[in-house]
Amino acid sequence: MKKLLLPTLLATCAIFSAQAQEKLSGHLYTGWLFPQNDFIHSDYEGNKPNLAVGAGIGYQIAPALTLRGDFMAGNMDGNHEIYYYETSLYEAKLGLDFNVIKLFNKDYEKIKLNLHVAPGMMYYSAKMYDIDTREKLVESPVAGEKALSPNFILAYGGSVGIALSPKLDLNLGYSNRFVDEVEWMDANQSGDYSDYYGMAQVGFTYYLKNDPSKVQVDKKAYADLNKKVANLEQTVSESEANGERIAELEMSNQEKAMRIQTLEAELDSAKTNFSTQMATTTVETEPQTPANAEAILGEPQFRIIVASLPNRVMAQRWIDRSNLDKSGMVVAYIENLNTYRVVYKSFPSFAAARKELLNIKGSIPDAWIVEF
Repeated sequence: MKKLLLPTLLATCAIFSAQAQEKLSGHLYTGWLFPQNDFIHSDYEGNKPNLAVGAGIGYQIAPALTLRGDFMAGNMDGNHEIYYYETSLYEAKLGLDFNVIKLFNKDYEKIKLNLHVAPGMMYYSAKMYDIDTREKLVESPVAGEKALSPNFILAYGGSVGIALSPKLDLNLGYSNRFVDEVEWMDANQSGDYSDYYGMAQVGFTYYLKNDPSKVQVDKKAYADLNKKVANLEQTVSESEANGERIAELEMSNQEKAMRIQTLEAELDSAKTNFSTQMATTTVETEPQTPANAEAILGEPQFRIIVASLPNRVMAQRWIDRSNLDKSGMVVAYIENLNTYRVVYKSFPSFAAARKELLNIKGSIPDAWIVEF
């Protein structure tokens, strides 16, 4: 378990990093600026479209809520019968997008209906000209003092996001700007309007989230993890092999102990009933194998031994008096030990034999396993 701890921690860190990255999104947009001032026309000679471009980055802090930072740059102009103005502006803002649809269906991703609010700063440079002579009349801020005039703004509006793919949305929207006490964005202080502006925009949102049907894996980390798993598998395999070897040695020791007990029993029996023992041991001098034993003992297998006796007659009597299943019981003569073993059952594997051994341990506690 300790060896698995480090790979588990590494995998957890990788998953956390991937989840954080999946919450990021990139925004790119352009749009048309709508000035709200006293210059209601844009038909003077040389006027330019009131266009702006912007980019931003978002971070999803809740299923319906995204924290978003944006930077935008654009131009505005306009005129009336006597004057025209031209303004360059730049804005940076940090706000929130709230997807209203998530209130009703948190898993719906095809359409996003976002409400947007974002405070920020806007910097502008405005110039007013005589429409006939093209002479510059007013400049804000005043030349030489500072290049741009900084002002607080509050943007508010909404947009519709249409999913083109799991990672890409097309966005259409409008947001208005409240500019705090600014009268000189059109280089003109007089008039009936405070200087506000809005923007109709179209753009794209790209999500860094992974395709849910695919999993991205660092190749080096994956190779290292595979190597660790292979080492762990080898360690487990060696442990299992050692465990089987230990079990076999335990069985061998148990067999030796049983042999000693059997010899001691034979010695005691010989002392107390010498004549009976002699008669019994002379009944048969050569090992005889029953007919059914030939097939059972034909190939080496793992045998469960329930008794080891000095002659075949005693071994057969043990079988006859036993309450165990006799369908696989045979007597096997072990020449090098000069003993007759009662084989209860035979199995092709040690594991199968051990399983059956555990079943009869309650009635034959001294039973053991040996391969021959």
